[in-house]
Amino acid sequence: MFIDIVTASTSDLDSVDERAGLFSDPPDGLAAAIAWESGDDEITTVMVWDSPGDRGNFAFKKIMPLMEEGIIRGEPEVVTPHKIFLRSTDNAG
Repeated sequence: MFIDIVTASTSDLDSVDERAGLFSDPPDGLAAAIAWESGDDEITTVMVWDSPGDRGNFAFKKIMPLMEEGIIRGEPEVVTPHKIFLRSTDNAG
């Protein structure tokens, strides 16, 4: 499990979602992504990944090009979970 937190303007988050598909076309390995209004025109997003490698693959393929274009600035805050609970939505059994 790997978690990171990103705070950005609403327009920046919308641009990233449009170009990288974080919410509109979630990448493999993304277990959950939650975004909320955290300030005046500010959105904070928490992403829970199955593994650091899944997050790294998404960052390399989708986020790095946006950083190189200047669309994304700064670095996400990496969080090391102390405790976590995720309810399964698997209806297989």
